[in-house]
Amino acid sequence: MNGGLSFLTDERTLLGTGRRRRCHRMPGTDLCVKFYHRDDALPPDTRLTTRLTIAWGRICRLANVNYREWRYLQRLKRQIPADLAAVFPEHTEPVHCPDRGWGIIETVILNADGTPPRKAADELKVQVLRNPQIGRALYDAIEQLFKRFVAHGICFFDPSNILVQWTGPETFRLRIADFEPSCRALLPGLSRINFYVRCKVRRRATRYLRRLDAILNGARHAPPVPSLQRVSILRRLALDSGLMM
Repeated sequence: MNGGLSFLTDERTLLGTGRRRRCHRMPGTDLCVKFYHRDDALPPDTRLTTRLTIAWGRICRLANVNYREWRYLQRLKRQIPADLAAVFPEHTEPVHCPDRGWGIIETVILNADGTPPRKAADELKVQVLRNPQIGRALYDAIEQLFKRFVAHGICFFDPSNILVQWTGPETFRLRIADFEPSCRALLPGLSRINFYVRCKVRRRATRYLRRLDAILNGARHAPPVPSLQRVSILRRLALDSGLMM
């Protein structure tokens, strides 16, 4: 596989870019591959700490976000229901490139007509004008997905990366292709603590749902969206420890 990555220099295969990574379609397959940006291709305002993290990640496999994503997904798919695991790419595998470090190969997520899916907020903006009922169904599906993420303690901290994949004229699935199971935290290792993960996902979800609710109902008149069943810290600790049901 390492010898077949020459397409990474072909901009025609580029599917998308983020602040740290870029994704290319692998010609002749239904796969894509993500690597860190080259140092000279990082956005000019990239922080020094981010640059150092990327540089270290090219050398150290366990510090590489692509490798960590692959490893976390393998573990996650053994622990959660199959229908929830289907939100993520069907196939993932790590790949190493001498000058780019570790990357991740995964199944490309496309709509039934072959077009790339939109992010949920962008799709909702379209549907509230085109078909309000589908817009409402989309919002409800996202809300339910977050509840399941919280219940299972899934380390998904960037709600804006949820995609809407159209499987038919009026049928869709929620998908996630860009997934980094780590987060910036005051103390290292907090993303391994179930209670912390649930609280953080719930907080991010509530904030994102408010944004979607404003799109759905109109920014001026949108009432605030209630949090996902707020529970006291003591009760949550008891639930997580198995002392309460």
